[in-house]
Amino acid sequence: MPYQALRLLFLLGFSLFVASCKKADPDPLADLSSEKIAVVQAFNKVILPIQDADPTRDFTELAPLDTVLAKAQVVGMGEGTHGTREFFRMKDRLFRYLVQKHGHQTIAFEANFGRAVIVNRFIHGQSTGLASAAAAAKSMYFWTWSTDEVRELLQWMKDYNVGKSADKQLSFYGFDCQYADDEFPLITEFLTKVDPASVPRVDSLATQLALLGQASVTDQLRQQYAKQLTTLSNLFISNESQWVALGGRQEYEIARQAARVLFQQQDLGDASSCNYSVKRDRYMAENVQWMLTRANIGKLSLWAHNYHIANIPYASCNFPSMGAILKEQLTNKYLMVGQLLTNGSFTVVDASQSSRNLKTLSVRTEGVNNSFNYLLGKGQYANFAMNLHDAQLGSSLTDWLSAKHPLFEVGALFDESRSEQYYSITALTGRYDLLIHFRNTTPTLLLP
Repeated sequence: MPYQALRLLFLLGFSLFVASCKKADPDPLADLSSEKIAVVQAFNKVILPIQDADPTRDFTELAPLDTVLAKAQVVGMGEGTHGTREFFRMKDRLFRYLVQKHGHQTIAFEANFGRAVIVNRFIHGQSTGLASAAAAAKSMYFWTWSTDEVRELLQWMKDYNVGKSADKQLSFYGFDCQYADDEFPLITEFLTKVDPASVPRVDSLATQLALLGQASVTDQLRQQYAKQLTTLSNLFISNESQWVALGGRQEYEIARQAARVLFQQQDLGDASSCNYSVKRDRYMAENVQWMLTRANIGKLSLWAHNYHIANIPYASCNFPSMGAILKEQLTNKYLMVGQLLTNGSFTVVDASQSSRNLKTLSVRTEGVNNSFNYLLGKGQYANFAMNLHDAQLGSSLTDWLSAKHPLFEVGALFDESRSEQYYSITALTGRYDLLIHFRNTTPTLLLP
């Protein structure tokens, strides 16, 4: 036999030997019951693959979502943790798609109203004292927004606006009310134009707010402060036509809303109380409605934690979440997009230490293998979107989505050694309209 033939025969035999010795890939469904395998097979038929969360990527794979996105006036974009890079970049990507395909021009963050006004001015190229998109992201009080992912979004919005007419530009708002620092300057700025005599009243209120932070503050002073805030708000209402004529409609609405947010902030009370969470979600829903009505925003994207954008009728203290309120008010014009992970690392405050330092912590949901997160990780695609109202879901999948199972979501704090405490028992049907899932995630990149 010629040498070349012998060599070819040897190589063929060796290849067969190696192939016979190679271990077969483990079956990802091997640990599942037949019922759960049926669920995985069912959602494999309807999930839409997502390559990754890169906001600069082509939008073709998002096109199948057009039917549901087109019907929404408000799109609530959630995040399963406050510190996951993929969640943040996917929201950036989805917002860019909504802008370019569905006519959205405004995004609002779970960030304080007054500070967001300053960030919005930066995006529109106005003088603010913010030197860069990174400075704008870092200025929003919470570490959650002081990230490279938020910087990237703000920079894109600023660049997008260059050379466009005012009616085509993008805007940035905040619908939270936990701080009062930036509201007073906005009110003073407006009143200086329309009613300078009222400016000392605002200065007095700012002084009173500083006093409220002292340990010796009395209930009488708190009540006096709240009463004067109500008087300030009433001034805007009674002088609306005159002040709009002197200062402009948009400027009037911003200042009037700043006065309202001051009232909301003082009414929240003790941050550790149950009432605080109840009132905060109610006021956030009110502030979203202000954007739709008083600010005349046609289509709006919301950026917040899953908890706030979801339809949770009996959330904190058995009162509804912001998303539940908006769902009741807007019905099918409000679209809830939840984001979940199966395994991953994320930026979070370490709740296991009294110092409460920011860290990169991790979770693997195989520890709670009856959870939504774990089973979604068994899908044929690592990353995907699922329309929870898809008519093709099938009975086994519909039953599973409608049943209550553990769901892993984390806010600002997490104890890695007690990860089982961060699961709630809930159904996905009704909680979200669209679901975006990432099998493995990485932490947000904090700005220096």
